[in-house]
Amino acid sequence: MSCIAEEYYIAVDLGATKTRIALCTRSEIIEKTVYYTPKHGDEYTIAESIYNTVVTKWKNLVSNIKAVGIASIGPLDIKEGKVVHASNVPIRNFELLRPLVKKFKKPVYVVNDCVAAAWGEKYYGDAVNYDNFIYLTLSTGVGAGVVVDGNLLIGKMGNAHEVGHIVIDFTSDLQCGCGGRGHWEVFSGGANTHKVLKYLAERIDITGYSELKERVLKGEQIDAKTMFDYFRKGDPLAKKAVDLYIQATSAGIASIVNVYDPELVIIGGSIFLNNIDVLYEPIVSRIRENIVTNPPIIKPTRLGDDVGLYGALAIAVYTPRKIIEIQGRLINEIIGVTL
Repeated sequence: MSCIAEEYYIAVDLGATKTRIALCTRSEIIEKTVYYTPKHGDEYTIAESIYNTVVTKWKNLVSNIKAVGIASIGPLDIKEGKVVHASNVPIRNFELLRPLVKKFKKPVYVVNDCVAAAWGEKYYGDAVNYDNFIYLTLSTGVGAGVVVDGNLLIGKMGNAHEVGHIVIDFTSDLQCGCGGRGHWEVFSGGANTHKVLKYLAERIDITGYSELKERVLKGEQIDAKTMFDYFRKGDPLAKKAVDLYIQATSAGIASIVNVYDPELVIIGGSIFLNNIDVLYEPIVSRIRENIVTNPPIIKPTRLGDDVGLYGALAIAVYTPRKIIEIQGRLINEIIGVTL
């Protein structure tokens, strides 16, 4: 690795399964590393893992870091820069901003991962020329970042975009990781794949032999990749489950299109990006049946797995004024930097 820039940024994409960290210039990712997000520890374990990784990988460049951007799973307490009641991580409450500002002695900005990804699309992706757009992720969970009239939506606690908790079916018995029932995320979040398969296997008539059903009823934990593999083989339970996924996702996207009236919807997340051939056309066609505004352009992100890192970079480099207003006080209190 050859580094000649005088000024660097650290971008962190903190996911429920993996954490991605990148050393960046203002315009690009130079080098990145990926590791499994800690599942056990206290409220400082995850922050410590981020700091230790950066120091280990780029020790000689730490003094040249100008700012750190963190694209994190939520929900967040945006004012404190910490995660509260995370649905898909065993360490449900953990600190980020406070311990990392203390360690780096530089500004650290913490926003929801999808909010960051939306901002990344604005500066590094396909939303450069748009003022009204949504970035949607379909992965372990379901989330979004929303820009309306050029403004990145934040909300009183930083959760103005928690679209995964839109109630798709208020009569549903399926319980989301947050405790609610019938949420979009319980139908379309990868963390809930086995829960949905078990529900369908026990309650829905399946025509024909289903190997997947046998495995589910034996108590095997089935993930999203396996479900889609069975779908491609023609397994009847997988077909039911994928159809339900498409119905729920179409309803969810139609809901956010009706609410935010975007010009563009960009979709990322491992489940969608790995199954575009199965999901894209059916979802788009169903959305058009349920919206009351002109249909937006709907497309996959071209930033791929790096969309969260580019989002974190955009937050660090082009920090929205609202984020500076919200988190600047705490940063200034810790290291005495007026932003």
